[in-house]
Amino acid sequence: MVFVAGEPVTLRTFLPRPADARLVQPMIQVAILPTLSMQKFFDWWERGVFAALCLSIFLLGVGRIEMVLWDRNMSAWSVSRTTLGFWVILKILVLSRHGWPKTSQASLLPLVPLVSFFAVVTISLFPDFHSLGDYRYLAFAVAHAVMIIDIFACPSRQRWLLRIMAVSPAVFVVRGLIDDPEIFKFVLAHRFDYPLDHANTAGYLLAMSVPLCLFVALSERGWWRWLAVISSLAQILALILSYSRGAWFGWSAAMIFHGVVTKQWKYLLITLVIATACVTTLPSLGQRVYSVIRPSEDPSISERLQVLKGAIRLGMDHPLLGIGYGRGRLKQELRRNYQDTFHEGVPIWHAHNVYGELFAETGLLGLGAFLWLILSTLYRLLRSALSKPSPERIVGVTIAASWSAAAVAGFSDIPFYHHEPRIFFFSLFALAFLYYRQANINSRAIGH
Repeated sequence: MVFVAGEPVTLRTFLPRPADARLVQPMIQVAILPTLSMQKFFDWWERGVFAALCLSIFLLGVGRIEMVLWDRNMSAWSVSRTTLGFWVILKILVLSRHGWPKTSQASLLPLVPLVSFFAVVTISLFPDFHSLGDYRYLAFAVAHAVMIIDIFACPSRQRWLLRIMAVSPAVFVVRGLIDDPEIFKFVLAHRFDYPLDHANTAGYLLAMSVPLCLFVALSERGWWRWLAVISSLAQILALILSYSRGAWFGWSAAMIFHGVVTKQWKYLLITLVIATACVTTLPSLGQRVYSVIRPSEDPSISERLQVLKGAIRLGMDHPLLGIGYGRGRLKQELRRNYQDTFHEGVPIWHAHNVYGELFAETGLLGLGAFLWLILSTLYRLLRSALSKPSPERIVGVTIAASWSAAAVAGFSDIPFYHHEPRIFFFSLFALAFLYYRQANINSRAIGH
């Protein structure tokens, strides 16, 4: 079935209802054949887009796949980017044939924070539009979220979206452990990263996926439950071995959030037991946590704080729209500030803080729009979840917990600079949007 703006488009919608069917039956028989043929074509095209998006989301949990014979690689980013073209063509064909269906403005209102954030990011690049690499990736990620909202409008598809996002990361965990068995020495020199590009990238994605996977393990039955249990254990192990402090705090915040909202204190107990066991039995993990308390003793934290201070100063100098979105612009401006100083020759990566960097790159408007996106999504999830019975309530709270993990982990890293966490972040937003839109649809149906 084809959906336009979340509304189903079927043949029944467009066929006339004559007063005397016998008089117009020949006319309908002539007209219905091309209509049926075109509708079937639309349905198959839409199923192809759905399958491609499922593959893209599944590849988030698989990682980049090298295709040696064609000297190419396939990843979630590449599949999503290619799928966008086919989705746009499908929407143009459907809209040109059937027109835009009536859609309530209230159902699209939750998209306003996302559109506002992207609009401010775009405006921040005026007037020269140089260093557009990160902006291009962000544009495709926002388009990815819109595609999911459109194609996964059916509730049964939303369930599959949650399952794939939750369970699939176990695949890249297995790939990473096989690639570097010395990870089990539990030393900082061997952090879990492969097949992703960095350990912090892997940790950020796992901080968002583990709460979803735990929910699937507790709510599903049969082989889905056992698959989710195994995936949860594997993901938690990889999260620990990533040595990503921001990811640890993000996941801990998600578990605490889930336990407090649902008043199921076992989640807090699980978090406490895992943290205590890791810190007390593995010295390398304990030292990693201890470095947060004593940041001056960790060179990497000191360097990041130095870059963050420079980014905040840039934001203060350009408070409205910042210097323009992207790492390229930030490095260029920070490099100017470091001229003729001790840090002039030090490599500049980024500040590892999404809020500080957005302030420098997009100013108060961009930072405010992003905070609006984070907080409004969390508020709508909780409002929808708390108005539902227990089974459906837990789904919303779980998505909100995963969303809170992304928000907290953002204090030590940025989800927009790496393909996998970026696409996962916006897929999570789409999942949240679909949840509270479906909740509103159900509440209106009950009201009527």
